[in-house]
Amino acid sequence: MKVEDLNLGQFYKSFTQLGQEDSIYERIISSPSSARAALKHELFETIGMERTKGVLLRYGWHCGVSDAKKMKEVDWDYSKELMLAGPKMHVLHGYLEDVIMPIKEVDFEKGTLHLDAIWVNTFEAIEHLKLFGLSETPVCDTMVGYASGYLSTILGEQVIVKEVECKAMGYENCRCICRTVKEWNGEVDEELTYYQSNSLINELDQTYEKLKIERDNLNKAYHVHERLMNEVLQENGLSSIVEILYETIGLPVLIEDQEHNLISFAGMPGKDAGLKKQNPSKNVNKTVFKQFDDGTKKLITPIFLQQKIKGYCSFLYEGSMPTELDKMILERAALACSTILLNERTRLNTEQRIRRSFLEDILSCRLTKQEMAKLAYHLGFKHNPSIFILNLKRSVQTMSFENELEFNEELINQLFMYFKDRNINALLAQKSEEIIILLSEGSLKENSVQMHQMVKNLLDYCIIKFPKSSFAIGISSTSSSMENAAQLYNESLAALYVTNKSRNIVYFDSLGIEGILFQVKNEEMIQKFINKQIGTLIEKDKNMELTKTLYHYLNNGCNVHKTARNMNFSINGLRYRLQRLKEILQTDINRPNVSFQLFFVLQSLIIRGELDIEIEIESDLDIDTDFVNK
Repeated sequence: MKVEDLNLGQFYKSFTQLGQEDSIYERIISSPSSARAALKHELFETIGMERTKGVLLRYGWHCGVSDAKKMKEVDWDYSKELMLAGPKMHVLHGYLEDVIMPIKEVDFEKGTLHLDAIWVNTFEAIEHLKLFGLSETPVCDTMVGYASGYLSTILGEQVIVKEVECKAMGYENCRCICRTVKEWNGEVDEELTYYQSNSLINELDQTYEKLKIERDNLNKAYHVHERLMNEVLQENGLSSIVEILYETIGLPVLIEDQEHNLISFAGMPGKDAGLKKQNPSKNVNKTVFKQFDDGTKKLITPIFLQQKIKGYCSFLYEGSMPTELDKMILERAALACSTILLNERTRLNTEQRIRRSFLEDILSCRLTKQEMAKLAYHLGFKHNPSIFILNLKRSVQTMSFENELEFNEELINQLFMYFKDRNINALLAQKSEEIIILLSEGSLKENSVQMHQMVKNLLDYCIIKFPKSSFAIGISSTSSSMENAAQLYNESLAALYVTNKSRNIVYFDSLGIEGILFQVKNEEMIQKFINKQIGTLIEKDKNMELTKTLYHYLNNGCNVHKTARNMNFSINGLRYRLQRLKEILQTDINRPNVSFQLFFVLQSLIIRGELDIEIEIESDLDIDTDFVNK
């Protein structure tokens, strides 16, 4: 028999004549394509799209297997005719109008085939367009199942048909590819799951078990969250959070800052906790699980504060792996940590604003002595036996106004925490680019800190914390009365005025009488005074050699021989220069009142860094602070 001779009615009639004892006879029931489409729609609504696809694929598979068994009973002229009978049966059943197969390779002995078929006007695609409109995926599930079942039965190997183009997706016709599972090489693993029937009751049982697990997880996570929030409400710190987590989960817990420095931990010795603070990433902005080279495994989640990462909370693992419950609890713990950090920041900001306002009132002389003492007592600021002021100035590359405000606020917050962490009592305020810091000697003595070491450590801290900025500090003298704070501020400003790149820490006491000059806040007035005294000399002495000679001559008491020896200069050469200086300055530089003013101006230029001469002045580190080294 040939495929061209196959007629569905004659075919079933001939099998009927064989008799029912052959168990081949089957009744054929026809149904409208619209009814099938309505059934598919009902299945969609009842059991969902994925299950409906599985039902239709398996239904088509059983239809294809049934027809394949019948076709194998027919005496075909060629074995290939058995394969070609499948598309013919497709058409005879009314599933489509025509089948075109540009590629049709089959080897019954090796159990391989490769078919590429075009289906013309399939009933499933047409009915889908009527009911639902265009689809994003292929919809001919019954036909795909039929072809898969038919080909698998005649070949003896499992064949999976995959629809790659569909009329319901907007293509002119539907196109499918037919191969054995082996030949697909894993490409149809997802499709294979649809051919495995699964009882809806079993699925419901599995779903129930999953829901039960989820319910238990939610209950446990809720109780943990409730305990964490109680700790927050009782204003306990991060240490209580890690203890609760370790007690509940039984896993080691770490809390780190944004630089991955350890803040708090539980479930391990301190020496081990310090080794577990490897930096997993600078941008961990969601919960992730990471494994490090030393075998350490971490489940990490960020701690956010005002939409910025302020730290990380982590669970450590050895043999086990994270569960969904671990992730839920860790994220709730991070939320509790964020709330604690927010409360701490609010409390610190409030305290900082009060202390800042107090210092501003002191510097503006708005408070009486009694008011100062009362407020200092309430703020816990001990101003005995004496106080002094640091004036810290930062220089940074050009930035927008908003970024500058944010930078200044972050800087003063960091400084506030710096002193608080070291138990050093300080009042901070801000003026323009300057941070004013009022400190008491008593606070330093209590912490066994020496002034110059404290200042150096503070400067190093600022440079490390803000590497893109440069900093300088001017330090006032000390006073036993807070009423003199405004004067101390002017002194610190004068000291700050003469800082430069090579000398970023200056004590007012090291300036001598020049410090009085630099307390004058009018830069123009200072420059006029300098120009009046030696402006002509600076203009004519481009290499500053005569100016340096004048300084050394005045510094040696106007003694020619002593100056010549110190400068390693001849007497005649020095006399020539001195005569030249008198002519340029048009004054007698040996007169005491003239030499004093000239020496005063030259000292000022040296301190300001405008005259390159090494002078012997009182060292900043030799100032008697009467402190003990830390």
